[in-house]
Amino acid sequence: MFYREMIDQMVERHGDRVAVIDRRRPEGVTHNDLDRSSNAIIAGFMDSGLKKGDKIALFMGNCHHYREMFWVAGKGGFVLIPVSGRLAPREVLHIINDSEAKCLVISEELADVVSQIKDNFTHVDRFYSVDPGLEGYTSLGDLRNQYPSDPHEVPLTGDDLLWFQYTSGTTGLPKGAMLTHRTAGAYVDIGYDAIQDIIHFGSDTRVLQVLPSYSFSAIGFDIMYQWIGALTVIMESFNPTEMMALTEKHRITDIHIVPVILNFLLHSPDFGKYDLSSLTCISYGAAPMPPELLRQGMEKIGPIFMQDYGASEAGVLTVLDIKDHVLDGPPEKVARLASCGKPLPGVSVKVLNEAEKEVKPGEIGELTTKGDMVMRGYWKMPGETARTLKDGRFFTGDLCTVDAEGYIFIKDRKKDMIISGGFNVYPYEVESVLQEHPAIVDAAVFGIPDEKWGEAVCAQIVLGKGMSADEEEILRFMKQNLADYKKPKKIEFVSKIPRTPTGKILKRELRAKYWEGQERKV
Repeated sequence: MFYREMIDQMVERHGDRVAVIDRRRPEGVTHNDLDRSSNAIIAGFMDSGLKKGDKIALFMGNCHHYREMFWVAGKGGFVLIPVSGRLAPREVLHIINDSEAKCLVISEELADVVSQIKDNFTHVDRFYSVDPGLEGYTSLGDLRNQYPSDPHEVPLTGDDLLWFQYTSGTTGLPKGAMLTHRTAGAYVDIGYDAIQDIIHFGSDTRVLQVLPSYSFSAIGFDIMYQWIGALTVIMESFNPTEMMALTEKHRITDIHIVPVILNFLLHSPDFGKYDLSSLTCISYGAAPMPPELLRQGMEKIGPIFMQDYGASEAGVLTVLDIKDHVLDGPPEKVARLASCGKPLPGVSVKVLNEAEKEVKPGEIGELTTKGDMVMRGYWKMPGETARTLKDGRFFTGDLCTVDAEGYIFIKDRKKDMIISGGFNVYPYEVESVLQEHPAIVDAAVFGIPDEKWGEAVCAQIVLGKGMSADEEEILRFMKQNLADYKKPKKIEFVSKIPRTPTGKILKRELRAKYWEGQERKV
């Protein structure tokens, strides 16, 4: 099955059922509404000269228009480029230009960012907004009113591209993971089939989306929620009180979070004031969950937690079942709270050593996977693709061990990526910006433990001879050039950055004193 086929079946099965509720459509949007509006938008796009395979960048806050645009791409053959609204203007510019997007769809709250970079777009020449009355933009509402909602017969196969999920790696440059219609179909064929054996997952499921709509986690889970005809209520941005209020109001059953959200929730002064008894599953991922925080969540909310582990390039790979979240019992079972679970049925997961042989229980190796959820490759990066994909097997860069019963425990990363509050921060990118400051001659960035965010960004900085700069000045500089979550939370001024003879920064040496005594190094 692939995404185009899924859409037809979803409309046939769920039709007039409400699919999505958000601020713009509090009364709800039905599957039939999405079908008609997406057809009209396709007609408008095609009338403007867009054709199958053309890229459309999405620069929007959380809203139902993400799903609408996935249906537009799914039926019209376009390729979507979701772009984070948390990025600095130059980061947004890089992704839009790198993707070769010809069309940009925005929401009004991000118009100021676009105004700063618009003149430097290399391919974009069509501008649309999900909000009416925005100068310089055609409203999608106008397309819905002006064009027919008849279906379009665009020839599509599972191998056609559906979207690029931009992520970053050791180079620090964002990489576009190319994902296809078959990828989306595999999320259902594999992910849905596995999850429905763990939790109740049907048309009466009521979901609260709290994660950013552009993120892989939000997109992947939304594809599964679409398929089952669930109701999805979308939060524009996370707020613990609003999250609890919406859960009570809509009798939410399922929420997907990152660990920092649970931390904020449990420490909210309003925790306990709302009825959360409708919840049957809180799934979490994207960053390591501290076992003590998980224990608190289970004690205060209930035994309804499920962990999913995956990657933008490869989908969901493993799940730690609700029944495996054991607080009291044999030590080996309680220890699984620190595990990311077992591979999903139908997903090929192998933990390989440096010789690319499967490790024995207790040995450390790199987690790898193969299957229909794996990306085609990185857009315009054949070298990086070849290093990451070997004979179709994706190497995640995560180092882990496997116990005798097949539970996987993530121990460290080959790459130096930092996960802070569920967001990926790439040290090279931060280091590069730091070294643009006229007073800085060298810098090293790495992750340190943080009770609130899981990991925090720490920077060691070497100032040039005779130069001066304080922490406040450097943070102001960083704010102008990087998203807030990428800025260092801790800055240390040092005389020298430790490096190998070949010039590579000894990150493990820098991190050691902060992670001493920690079983996990991420």
